[in-house]
This record gives sequence, structure tokens and C-alpha cells, in this order.
Amino acid sequence: MLIAGLALMACTPSEPVQTASTETPATPQSEPAPPPATAPPTDPAADTCNMAQYAALVGKPTTDAGVPAAGPTVRLIRPGDQVTMDFSATRLNVDINAAGVITGLRCG
Repeated sequence: MLIAGLALMACTPSEPVQTASTETPATPQSEPAPPPATAPPTDPAADTCNMAQYAALVGKPTTDAGVPAAGPTVRLIRPGDQVTMDFSATRLNVDINAAGVITGLRCG
């Protein structure tokens, strides 16, 4: 009985569990807001990943022609994807929302 009680305590969250509120939130949040679309840098020397060449793709589906394929220098990032925190100035990060639309571009 003691062992069963200890096992149950180990599975219990240490923080209090929030109960559902009867109030409805002002804005439903089914997924986090996408990061803001990044404008191409004004200094061409700062565009280390050729982001300016793909700037017209923001707001378009990933199925459109001209969307670069994922590879060592291109990372397609969808909601829930796990990505490494390493920074590569020559890598193009393409942020994609749940609907498959490009929401932003950034080097890194």
C-alpha cells in the first residue's frame, strides 16, 4: 500500500492543475501566432542566405513553383517541427503555417 501511494505521488504534478473556466476567452488560441514575415535586408551584403531572391514567396503555398527544396542550406519549418538551435548564416529558414503557407523567411 505504501509503495502504491509513493508511485501515485510520483505521477502527480507538483503544480496545481487549473480547472476549466466558465468564461470564454476573448480570442481562441488553437495555435501560436506565426512569426512576423521578415522583409529582405536593405543591405545586400547582409543577405547571407539569398533570402531576397525568395521574398515574393511569403504568403504563398509551399506547392508553388520556386519554393526551394529542403537541404543543407534550406530548412522548411512547420508547426511542431523540432529544429536545432545552431546558427548558420548561409542557411535559409522558411517558416510555414499549418495550412502550408509560407509566413516568413530568415537566415540562420
